[in-house]
Amino acid sequence: MKGGRMIGKSVANRKQPRSSHSRAHTQRTVAAGESLGDDARMLATLGRLKRFCILPLALLAIFLTSCASQPGTPPSAGIEALPDLPPDGAWYRDGQLVLSYSHDEGKAYLHAAWPVDDLRPDRHNYRMAMMDLSTDAPADPDVIEHDWQPVVLYDPARWEDLVEALLLQLAPSTPTSGVLVTIQGVDLVLYRDGHGRLHTVGIEDKPATLRIGQRISEETFSARANEYLMADLARSGVTVGPVMFAVGDDELGGAFVLFDFERMQSVFISRPPAPRPPGRQLGYTLQIFDALTLRSHVLSGLRQPVTLVNRLFWLGTHSLIVMLPHASYASQDDTTPLSREAGMDLAAWEQRLDELVGSDRYRGSMKPLVDGDAFFLELVRSIQEAQESLDIRVYIFDSDDYALRIADLLKRRSHEIRIRVLVDRVGTLIAGQVSPRSPGTPLSETPLSIAEYLRRDSKIEVRVVDNPWLTSDHTKVIVVDRRKAFVGGMNIGREYRNEWHDLMVEVAGPIVGRLHKDFNKRWAHTGIAGDLAFAIASFRKESHASEAELPDYIDIRPLYTRSGDPQILRAQLAAIHQAKSRIWIQQPYVSEDMVISELIRARRRGVDVRIIMPARGNSGFMNSANLIAARAFLNNGIRVYAYPGMSHVKAALYDGWAIVGSANFDKLSLRINQETNLATSDPGFVRQIEQELFEVDFARAREWTEKKPAGWSDYLAKFFADQL
Repeated sequence: MKGGRMIGKSVANRKQPRSSHSRAHTQRTVAAGESLGDDARMLATLGRLKRFCILPLALLAIFLTSCASQPGTPPSAGIEALPDLPPDGAWYRDGQLVLSYSHDEGKAYLHAAWPVDDLRPDRHNYRMAMMDLSTDAPADPDVIEHDWQPVVLYDPARWEDLVEALLLQLAPSTPTSGVLVTIQGVDLVLYRDGHGRLHTVGIEDKPATLRIGQRISEETFSARANEYLMADLARSGVTVGPVMFAVGDDELGGAFVLFDFERMQSVFISRPPAPRPPGRQLGYTLQIFDALTLRSHVLSGLRQPVTLVNRLFWLGTHSLIVMLPHASYASQDDTTPLSREAGMDLAAWEQRLDELVGSDRYRGSMKPLVDGDAFFLELVRSIQEAQESLDIRVYIFDSDDYALRIADLLKRRSHEIRIRVLVDRVGTLIAGQVSPRSPGTPLSETPLSIAEYLRRDSKIEVRVVDNPWLTSDHTKVIVVDRRKAFVGGMNIGREYRNEWHDLMVEVAGPIVGRLHKDFNKRWAHTGIAGDLAFAIASFRKESHASEAELPDYIDIRPLYTRSGDPQILRAQLAAIHQAKSRIWIQQPYVSEDMVISELIRARRRGVDVRIIMPARGNSGFMNSANLIAARAFLNNGIRVYAYPGMSHVKAALYDGWAIVGSANFDKLSLRINQETNLATSDPGFVRQIEQELFEVDFARAREWTEKKPAGWSDYLAKFFADQL
């Protein structure tokens, strides 16, 4: 069951029931530690290797990352079609599902696995997983049949009955507002028209004037489905064990929803993405080659000669800096007791920042938007309600089904307002080849170029940022009508909507004028006049649609990473040095040695230093870098938390100073790329980030109590990560 069309049919235009023979066929029970000295020696050895060829190593790392993102060898055509057929048997145990199939060549298996070590016993747990098709069982088939739990399998019609019943329960009673329900990654709006008829549409297609009165999250809907199903099975006299529904019908054949009542979890299990045809892979390879050679170094060199030379100089400079000896990661003998000092003097701290990064501060409001549920609802509403303009600057505009729905909405609105989209060329190209890990509406074909897709049959203006010397524009800023903006870590795509934990902030007020000017400068820079247009745009006055001071306005400081001007790094190193009471950080990638060393020094002063990193990141290199950093932190009394799944949040609290934005704790973000962060000492916003982000995530994450082992492969990956 995926996409608004199918759910809409379930509620408004119910399909004819399946034959009793079909139900009888499918509704049935299926038998179903090295020492601390080793750390220092390995890091020192690899540190000496940094004297050799940093840029080629970075190129190799990016090449390997790109290669790793490509789909593996596809299964044979016969095996690939198996999820559309009834399985011979289904069994479940401890976060693993096995389905067996018979085919012409023998037996084949569907295997899906998901983490269960972080299940919450006090609430329902929702998970997503993806099928792995294989000719081999993940365990001995006899052991599976004997020791695993058999699963009851129901057909899609039963699932449609359940969804329809729940949606009717959730539907609004009046036409004045709608209810937003998220079901397996699809945002649906339930509303009644003036005649009382119920409608179900995707959020991108809701009437622009309709207000959302209630929001039902994925987890909440899943919990309600769990309760409804348990009661329904109990009334039928069925023993409550693991049950699974085949869902999807025509649009998503071969997908399943598993309910494990004992562990209070439900899991959506989708089929693997279809392999891309060889011709498409060739087209992608040619585009990458063209992007990294002709466009980024020849054509951009003609338009941006100053930028080309400047970035090469600073890339070389910072590569030399990271080769310099840094403080040892060796542990201290005793953990320093936590300090009882009050936080730093914020007025003095702001004056210190004026000296370090400049005195630019702007008035405005800031509201945190945690995760895709919060951000994309506001983004879609802003796109629908915009009166004059939309300026979108993101590192990645993906080409998955969710991104294309946003693209289609933008294309419709482009005939009414001015829309400009600025994307990073290599970032968007590579992301477009990585299949989402969450279920989505199957696409017969994804566009090879999202820029061309956005331009087609629309008035959207699209420009693509080139990547000289592998540098990127990693900023994520969206400006709406010059009245409000969104700033943070989220790009546009399914990962950010459904899969990753992330943060954006919605800002309004004069700060938007600065962000809009930043957009205009970068927009000019990517045009035909390049460096000259950028210089001219830099002298233009900032503009904001409303200059009235509002009660919720606070002082906001924009901070940047720009060629030769790593403001975000300087500011955070100084904040770590100045902090007296606490340093709370959440980051997806931690490899910058100067930051790691300063954090260790802060803990040795008695500062409460805590860091949240993803338990399962999206990059092998950075996972290893995080592991090495975590070992160093634990050696020195810093508390390390593993967030379940992928956290892409970039946020920190240094006593009473908060900073959020797009910059990671790695070399590229802190020294090389184009990044935008926002910072403030306002107690209200600091309290929001503390309560709505950090306290929630500390409770959800699992604290490491002992070091995890690291091998030579991790240290070698850390070596590559130092260049990224």
